[in-house]
Amino acid sequence: MEAVPPGRDPGQEWPFESSLIRPYSLTGGRTRPSRSDFSMTSQVVAVPSVSREQVDPEVELILSLCARPVSVVEVASRSGFPLGVVRILLADLLDQGYVMVHTSNWERRRPDAGTLRSVLERIQQL
Repeated sequence: MEAVPPGRDPGQEWPFESSLIRPYSLTGGRTRPSRSDFSMTSQVVAVPSVSREQVDPEVELILSLCARPVSVVEVASRSGFPLGVVRILLADLLDQGYVMVHTSNWERRRPDAGTLRSVLERIQQL
């Protein structure tokens, strides 16, 4: 028996498109990547010598977008998948050796509180 939302006729079409739900099924219900090696601006590139046989069409799309170095957020934008889903899939691809990720030293450094206060003061002076 199929659940029917209140106020809906059992024969009425469900209002949610499968494209909204399906990307999250690609992650197996996971909501966080298996690793935190990269940020949204990290550059990702597909490893060209790795065989792509028997990969899902969505994974093939991501790998084709990564043929040249591209940021994680660009992969999400171009693929149409939510950023969280892309981060999880890219972490899986990194674990499997399909992609390489480059994170700059700048991304790893965090400004100290004094620097942030100084920037905030300068902004307030504008």
